[in-house]
Amino acid sequence: MKVHIHEMAAREFDEAILWYEAQSEGLGDRFKKTILHRIEMIKKNPSWFLREAENIYKAYTPKFPYKILYTIDEGSLVIWAIAHLHRKPWYWQSRMN
Repeated sequence: MKVHIHEMAAREFDEAILWYEAQSEGLGDRFKKTILHRIEMIKKNPSWFLREAENIYKAYTPKFPYKILYTIDEGSLVIWAIAHLHRKPWYWQSRMN
């Protein structure tokens, strides 16, 4: 299954890696590995995760306050956000237009 990551989601991911690395050496790498592992789990069984809305799924990440928001579209995944759980809800929704 192909994975497409929205440009803003990729930017969020990169910024979070840098932020965690600035907090503690190696923490950014652990965050990165956690997100990539969760994406691999999503690829294996995308409809297993909870729904955020009718066609939007969410996968929470262990040990970090983030969720991955995605849609399933004809054999591919589109990741719309790698969202911090304490951000304003639905801030990323305009990306889907």
